Amino acid sequence: MIGSHTVEAARATQRAAGWSDARVALVIACAAATVGIAGSWIPSLWGEEAASLMSARRDWESLAALLGNVDAVHGLYYAVLHVWTDLAGTSPFAVRLPSGLAYGAAAAGLYLLVRTRADRVTALTAAVVLCVVPRISQAATEARPLAFATACAVWLTVLLAYLMDGRMPRGWWWGYSVGLALSVYLNLYLVLMLPIHAIALALHPQRRARLVDFAFPAAVALVLATPIIVVAAAQRQQVAFRADQDVVTLDGVLVGQWFMLGSFAVVSWMLVAASVAVGIASARDPAWAGERWLLGLGLAWFVLPTAVLLIATEVLTPLYTPRYLVFCAPGVAIAVAIAVGRMRPNVVGALVLAVIIGLAVPAYVDQRTPYAKNLGTDWQAVSATVGSMAEPGDGVLFDESVRPSLRPRLAMYTYPDGFVDLVDLGLVRAHHETDRLWDVTAPLAELRERLDGIDRVIVVARSPDGVEPDVDTLRASGFVELERRPLETDVVRLFARDPTHGAASASR
Repeated sequence: MIGSHTVEAARATQRAAGWSDARVALVIACAAATVGIAGSWIPSLWGEEAASLMSARRDWESLAALLGNVDAVHGLYYAVLHVWTDLAGTSPFAVRLPSGLAYGAAAAGLYLLVRTRADRVTALTAAVVLCVVPRISQAATEARPLAFATACAVWLTVLLAYLMDGRMPRGWWWGYSVGLALSVYLNLYLVLMLPIHAIALALHPQRRARLVDFAFPAAVALVLATPIIVVAAAQRQQVAFRADQDVVTLDGVLVGQWFMLGSFAVVSWMLVAASVAVGIASARDPAWAGERWLLGLGLAWFVLPTAVLLIATEVLTPLYTPRYLVFCAPGVAIAVAIAVGRMRPNVVGALVLAVIIGLAVPAYVDQRTPYAKNLGTDWQAVSATVGSMAEPGDGVLFDESVRPSLRPRLAMYTYPDGFVDLVDLGLVRAHHETDRLWDVTAPLAELRERLDGIDRVIVVARSPDGVEPDVDTLRASGFVELERRPLETDVVRLFARDPTHGAASASR
């Protein structure tokens, strides 16, 4: 009787502790989401977000046609965003809100993951560090799948840890398979979580049994994800242009990939090195077994995907882009948290954590300024300026000479209010009527008849001479420049017909 009472009391204590961690995780999720969402609507939407928004606005048939040609790797995200925007609208706040919520979910999941092996201080530290890593806080402000990918990577690893420890029924291995497969459809690179998880299982004391349990669900996940892997390989020419870019640099790997700021990177790498040193020194200490497993997981999480993509970029095709590895940042946060958590007295760890937060603040603030995206994208200002200059029935021309993600034409789709009742003089075929991401356009010289009945034309340029051929056509058609307004990166110009041009032509 006494033994039964003792067992029941122990179980009650475990349940209370579990609920306590669940409540802490919920608080972390809410707090982190608030931090991520705050100010997210301020920066102008940029090219990749325009691709998200324009794809989400397509009808299902048009979206399917697009994904059959390009961007299949983002298809699941576009579909989710399509449903979301039908409910919430397409304002910058609305389209970025899901990423802020995913950011909060990632922080909460990382807390629970670290708590499976370490004390609450270390788990809280890991969650905080993840939140302040600049690449993650940036992902929280973008209508792209990167924050979702990070949350999926974290929660899949939480599920793996619970299954590994016997804290979840074995039937949940099917949930792991389906969850991992769906994650790969959300972000192709999440397939690299499979070897990371295999390493995590290999570090478990009962590694043989755990790896046997893992093998079949992992194989099922791969089979389910095979279609998107095959399609992505077929569409690899979409990123072929990167072969001419210097995509792999030491600064990009060590700083740009997660930290973005040199000072933040230096401190973070020092703390990662300290964790490794402590792990080596404590290799035979059974009391450090939990942290040792976490450290092994963390190192695999950020080293393995980086190495794989760097090698693939070197020998196969350009696959490496620093920000696409944002889903590996939780591994860095774990390694940093272990070093901070081992510091004694605790006040030293608290001070170091405060330094980390302080170093990240400039990046966080800068990410929430109006021109924070992609070299100063200013489409919000472009729309407002065009709206103040234009009159209903005016024509509008855009600079098409820069790469698609920089074209000011995208201001019309991201901030449409300023372009209401204007005539798009360069449009040949709208994007949603094609299987391409962007509109099909032509120079004004080929569409000169569209100027008939147009007395005023707004011209938006990104490059210094990108619109000069169109401007030459305007001038030859009797238009003169009345006004020019330089913005952060774009220039808005107003042209109007010279009333004397027709008379001069008639007299000749």
